[in-house]
Amino acid sequence: MPKLSYQWKLRLYFLILLATLQLLLKSPFNFMVLNVFLAYLPIEFGFWVQHFADRRSLAFWSLLFLWLIFYPNAPYVMTDLFHLSWLHPHTSTTGILRADPKMWLIFALMVLSAFSCAIFGTVEMARLSRLLEKMLTPKFSHSHLIWVGCFSFLAGIGIYIGRFLRLHSIYLFITPSWFFRQLLSIWSWPMLEFVLIMTILQLLLYWCLHLIKQTDLM
Repeated sequence: MPKLSYQWKLRLYFLILLATLQLLLKSPFNFMVLNVFLAYLPIEFGFWVQHFADRRSLAFWSLLFLWLIFYPNAPYVMTDLFHLSWLHPHTSTTGILRADPKMWLIFALMVLSAFSCAIFGTVEMARLSRLLEKMLTPKFSHSHLIWVGCFSFLAGIGIYIGRFLRLHSIYLFITPSWFFRQLLSIWSWPMLEFVLIMTILQLLLYWCLHLIKQTDLM
């Protein structure tokens, strides 16, 4: 029996995850199915970008653009963990966490979704950063870190747009003029502080994965 590639293992994993979320998460948590699907799209786009790794290829730049537009959806899912407050996890009398299996199942699925999207999204971001270094600046061995920083910062802006303006990436294609008008209206110091926090969070996640890669643990 042929061995499954990394890409197909990940596709099957997210397919099973989405089916599980659809089956087990009821309102108000069923929004996670759409959010995880949107978070998987940049991972899939990342797979295809590498098939057209030629800077003269229109397909390469088109897929890279799609990846960049949808990439913020991957780290965005981490912010969905705030919705765990809807579970009211503490007892009203003692303040101790409730031992409700249904509550803990929702907790497990939400955390698994957030970690999966953030981790595998970051892995593809790192791979594309290395690819861009190889294609555009091969003489500068650490230029991929510039791409990592830029992508993390842009993703931070995307997370802000999704979380506070409630806009999905798809709106850029449906109503582009309205989308850009909304984008021009968001700039403020609190917004930049939020983006900086999200950027640092993503960079620390990237560093943690890089550190794990250097060990013999995995």
